Amino acid sequence: MTHVNDPNDPLDPHDRVDTEPTRVVERQTYVEREQPVQTGYVPPATSNVNVGGGGGPAYVDTSPGPLYYARRVVSLLFGILAVLIGLRILLLLLVANQQNSIVDFVYNVTEPFVAPFRGIFSLDTVSPGGGSVLDVGAVVALIGWLLIYLLIMAILRLGDRDSAAV
Repeated sequence: MTHVNDPNDPLDPHDRVDTEPTRVVERQTYVEREQPVQTGYVPPATSNVNVGGGGGPAYVDTSPGPLYYARRVVSLLFGILAVLIGLRILLLLLVANQQNSIVDFVYNVTEPFVAPFRGIFSLDTVSPGGGSVLDVGAVVALIGWLLIYLLIMAILRLGDRDSAAV
């Protein structure tokens, strides 16, 4: 079989003469981006021992830790205490009627929490006039209970740390 090179043959690229100038064509590249890792998924271990039995994907327990609810309860209790002490300071500044049952309730409930902080400073109350009183002991109690709250929360967070997370 003989092969003849025909210059008009469009399928023969060897002998064809291009009349148009050569153009540069840029190659397009496709970049695959990493897929986001799902939280809670741990890839299967590369071990020869079949420990799990299922062989499927393993999931990490993402439920709250054992001290999570303790922190929530402590936050609630200290939040209520802070609001009541703040309300006490406000009622004393605004010269609230002590015969009112709500005002009397706030004073009676907060007094045991303010009493340990009285006497820290030589000045316990400031009276600017008109019967208004700034209870310095209550302000110090508010700050003191806030510091105690932060200390308790820090201790509870230490006990709830995950040993695997670094």
